[in-house]
Amino acid sequence: MRISIVGPTASGKTNIAIDIATQMSDVALLSCDSMAVYKYMDLGTAKPNRIELRGVQYYLIDLVEPSEEFSIAQFRKAASLCEDSLEAANVPVYVGGSGLYHSAVFDSLAIPPTDATLRHNLELAIKETGTAVFYQRLQALDPEAASRIDPNNVRRIVRALEVIELTGQRFSSFGPGINNYRPSSNKILGIHLEVIDLDKRIADRVDKLIANGWVEECMWLRENTILSRTARLAIGYREMFDYLAGLTSMDQTRVDIIRRSQKLARRQRSWFARDPRIEWFDDPKQLLNRAKVLLASR
Repeated sequence: MRISIVGPTASGKTNIAIDIATQMSDVALLSCDSMAVYKYMDLGTAKPNRIELRGVQYYLIDLVEPSEEFSIAQFRKAASLCEDSLEAANVPVYVGGSGLYHSAVFDSLAIPPTDATLRHNLELAIKETGTAVFYQRLQALDPEAASRIDPNNVRRIVRALEVIELTGQRFSSFGPGINNYRPSSNKILGIHLEVIDLDKRIADRVDKLIANGWVEECMWLRENTILSRTARLAIGYREMFDYLAGLTSMDQTRVDIIRRSQKLARRQRSWFARDPRIEWFDDPKQLLNRAKVLLASR
């Protein structure tokens, strides 16, 4: 059995998971976050620090350098290897809001083929023509996939069009976890917050991260490495780099990060809301108690 704690960004998933791991024996805590895999990108990806972890070991973070590309296929392999290395009595408890990564682990998401040349040509064409034209193309070819992709997310748009051209199938057709939710012995627990409360939590977290040294973290990254295409998708880093380059004010940077984070939260809510297997909780304590019951009865 696996357990997964899901929900939108800033909803308190990680704190709940840490509570589970500190109160129950034989639990292994695994991140399911597409950006926490990058070393040195700590504050912006909201990784828990040593004090917050309270002695809990947290797997599947800091897997690669910020300059490296990272894919769903790599994550699934890393998750499989991690689970294989755990003691037999340990129950993997995943925590994170990256829907595709969750599907890759929990639903054996089918990962379609890639073609570096085709992808490169699509990227060049987007630079010449503009993102909007290719997003409209994706809307025409696969409206379901387009509805799940940010219109400004060039990497995801290119990937969807690449798969469509290579396979002749809709990008959204890949993986049973996207359209079909199969019965499973795994348990998925979700934390639900009202939008107004979640928006406030997001704004408060951004302010806290800035106060705790996020600008300084980005200064170090800017001076010591070049972020890969996938690492650059982490919310807030692009905005921070623009601020450090003198292109925006800190006030505007803060507003932009909050708005982008809130948009992400809405997409995450929509993604997980479709899954009928998820047990939803408004109260973190109720979710914690449910997880403890599941672990005690395994």
